[in-house]
Amino acid sequence: MEQIIYLGRTLPLKIDYHPLKKSRLQIHQDYVQATLCYDLSSRQQKEQLQQLQEKLYRRSTANIIEETMLLLRSFAPRPVKGIRFKKMRSRWGSASANNNLNFNIDLAKLPLHLQQYIVIHEYCHLFEMNHSPKFWAKVQQFDPRYREHRRELRRLEKSWRPDSR
Repeated sequence: MEQIIYLGRTLPLKIDYHPLKKSRLQIHQDYVQATLCYDLSSRQQKEQLQQLQEKLYRRSTANIIEETMLLLRSFAPRPVKGIRFKKMRSRWGSASANNNLNFNIDLAKLPLHLQQYIVIHEYCHLFEMNHSPKFWAKVQQFDPRYREHRRELRRLEKSWRPDSR
């Protein structure tokens, strides 16, 4: 049985086939339900499933980032030119000197607290574009447990690299 990683949990994927032309993906408590059109070839079904999963990850990632950014901006306002979601191979996020923030859509695979840590990390780069002690002090203002979160993220990365997610 196929599986999907979502919010730090590996959930079994149950696939139903239906004559509907519109496919969908639903998250349940203990599994993910995919409804696919049975008229599609197996290759098309696989592509459709991948598109549905990416759509779910984009939507979930956007929601978490939006909520976290609202909190961060309320405590320490900083202009953000744009927020983008990308499929990245080796990074969870990045910040540019132009005040753009980029996030990997696969953030949705991580537990919520690690997603928030990554958003905090990138937001703090808008104050300090490096990893100096001043930068880490800013991260600690928003996430006093950032060291623990960073270690946990590194452990997860060893078990499934960003490019093999």
